[in-house]
Amino acid sequence: MRTPVELGDAPVQLLLDGALGLALATGVPLRLVGPLTGADAALVMAAVRLGEGVTPQAVDAARELLTRDGPIELSLAHPRAGLHMLDLREPGAVARALWTLSWPLALLGRPSELRLNGPNHCEGSPTFHELRLAWAPVAAQLGLRVKLDLVEAGFDGDQGVMVAQLDPAPALTPLQLVHRGLLRQVTVVVATAGGNRDEAVAAAEQAARTLRKSGLIAEAERVPLPLPTGAQTRGRWALTALAEFERSVVSSSALGPGGGIPAVLHASPEKSLAGERVAEKIGRFLARRAALDARTAERLLLPSILCAAGLGARAGPPPTCHYTTSEVTEGMVSLATLARRMLPVRAVVDGPLGEEGVVVVAPAAP
Repeated sequence: MRTPVELGDAPVQLLLDGALGLALATGVPLRLVGPLTGADAALVMAAVRLGEGVTPQAVDAARELLTRDGPIELSLAHPRAGLHMLDLREPGAVARALWTLSWPLALLGRPSELRLNGPNHCEGSPTFHELRLAWAPVAAQLGLRVKLDLVEAGFDGDQGVMVAQLDPAPALTPLQLVHRGLLRQVTVVVATAGGNRDEAVAAAEQAARTLRKSGLIAEAERVPLPLPTGAQTRGRWALTALAEFERSVVSSSALGPGGGIPAVLHASPEKSLAGERVAEKIGRFLARRAALDARTAERLLLPSILCAAGLGARAGPPPTCHYTTSEVTEGMVSLATLARRMLPVRAVVDGPLGEEGVVVVAPAAP
């Protein structure tokens, strides 16, 4: 039996998510400290349901395990290609499931579909348009084509539906993103659900004006959001700014208030409005030289590790992945350290925390 990998008490989000992806791909058990709650527990249960031949009794046993106080040991079955319907009712869990579970499924080399039921527009999480227009194109560079559809938008506690169709290459493609290339275009997308359109359009135009002050030509466009019948979030909206470079895409987003609440009440501590906030984040990224923003760089570390380990139907020696990030985070460093314990890889995150850095994941020396 394989020795479990210790994650300790309350691991950072990226470490837990990455560990679940690695455990699905390798079969190595994880040792956690319970109880697990919220989006963490929802993601663990989604990983359990992905397994080949998992029974309802096994799902119930895993759910009970997560409620225990103290150390718990979690073993995940090898994932099954095909359709997976996952209930992710905790805010933030939908995006984390997409980022984490797509890659173990990609290693199978066969198409799969994730039907993710739960809130898909939450504070601190990417919007649907960020995932479709920014994350999916970079995932394709690693050999995973992702087609995302928003069936029903769900804000905060409302339950929405997002469908991800995964079409992987026979083996993951090594990621080489050291330089982002020239800036091609900047777009501001405001997605509206029901009323409150004037406020949403005003926020988008404000973002475009702020970007133009920085010398960036940005155009705003409005698109509708599908809402479930009887949803309580009519009038909500999501603002997404996208800067498309030759080799990468960087994004920023903010959610508009619902129920007619003035946007100023939802402003950041700096009293910035939504449009200014998303534009300022794009501006901060442009002030640095990295190919990827920190959140995207974090979420590409898991597939880079799997690629460099040679997992999947790969012919020939495993390749090296190499990319630059606008900011080194604690989660990147922790996941790179875990990868060296679980797989024969050299995962290095070079750079001080909070500053620009370089990520290199290579096969371990023979």
